[in-house]
Amino acid sequence: MDLEQLTKHQIILLTLLVSLVTSIATGIVTVSLMNQAPQGVTRTINQIVEHTVQTVVPATQNAAAATVTTKTVVVKDDDLTAQSIAAVQKSIVRITAKGGQDLIARGVIVDTKGTALTDSDALAASGGASFDAILSDGTRVPVTVVSDATSTSLAVVSIAVGTSTAVAPATIADPTKLQLGQSVVRIGGSGVDTVGEGVIATLPASPDLSVIEASVTSSTPGALLMDIFGDVIGIATTDSLAQGSDYYTLATLPAPPPAKPTQGRLPD
Repeated sequence: MDLEQLTKHQIILLTLLVSLVTSIATGIVTVSLMNQAPQGVTRTINQIVEHTVQTVVPATQNAAAATVTTKTVVVKDDDLTAQSIAAVQKSIVRITAKGGQDLIARGVIVDTKGTALTDSDALAASGGASFDAILSDGTRVPVTVVSDATSTSLAVVSIAVGTSTAVAPATIADPTKLQLGQSVVRIGGSGVDTVGEGVIATLPASPDLSVIEASVTSSTPGALLMDIFGDVIGIATTDSLAQGSDYYTLATLPAPPPAKPTQGRLPD
């Protein structure tokens, strides 16, 4: 066929055919390359988290109502996770024997008074009576065991944080809102903090069970499992690690101490 003898309509049809074949070939190559890419790459491309930020302008004396400005801020999943890790690191402590350096267990501070959760069995197995906590800035402070949690595998300890600005209490996640496949992050390590990512693999079969399974493992007692927003989901304990390195004890806030009975005056 002599291209010079083609009519205008035939040239247009030929151009459309070439464009169609090229588009199909490009699509096939793109899908093939995406399937061969590492999981982390596709996950970074596909996942974003949207936050709605509201700015409220108070009403003045002469104004009838307040003005509310709403805008949507798009945050990449990786950026949000990194920010959450940095925030939670301020609540993580390394518990050692008094004056020692070897890690006994990690712990997480859950209130401004210095109350922290850690692995009960790890403290008991150390044979020590006095402990220190190393804060995120390297400061060493004393630890007082409040409860060795005989009914659970979590121990409640009191850490003398004082007015340290390097400490920020962590938030405990609501266990009833956890979902299968939800992204989670593990912070552990016997020395510096090490991080791993995964998802919730199994939820507790009943509310009475306090262990959750994730697709990220840990071998450090007291290692922390959190969601991408920085809420603490669970802690690796000796009890949970006995079931597997991917099991964690659900973090729960300590119950307040019972009120002391008041001594009333007996009637005359």
